Amino acid sequence: MLERAGYLQNSRCAAVDEWGRPCRIVEIALDGRRFGTGAGELRQALDGRRPARVRLLRDDWGPVLGDTVGRAERSRTGKAVVFELVTGERYTVPAEALRAVLARAAAFAPVSAILPAGIPTARQQVLVTG
Repeated sequence: MLERAGYLQNSRCAAVDEWGRPCRIVEIALDGRRFGTGAGELRQALDGRRPARVRLLRDDWGPVLGDTVGRAERSRTGKAVVFELVTGERYTVPAEALRAVLARAAAFAPVSAILPAGIPTARQQVLVTG
């Protein structure tokens, strides 16, 4: 079962990675928390080449990528990308919507939470720290 959980969008400005280098990222807002992943990594995950790292996103005179807290992989059918956090939470975004965001043809794409069967629709928010 799916439930709307947030959105993803291209970052308005370049973020700084762990080495202090600027990089183009995609911001992912899930249940009020902010994450980021490199646009190039996400494109490779979308193509099925390798998973992308999902990292904490914080502000320190601009966006700064923090610790890795999950991964993004293409689904088995190739019609979606699945974000899996270390806490066990899983989210999905349609592949076509993600392609449109990466090509800058769309401003954002909706992200849905994947709810396990038998769990009530009210989700508990788990604290993710780095």
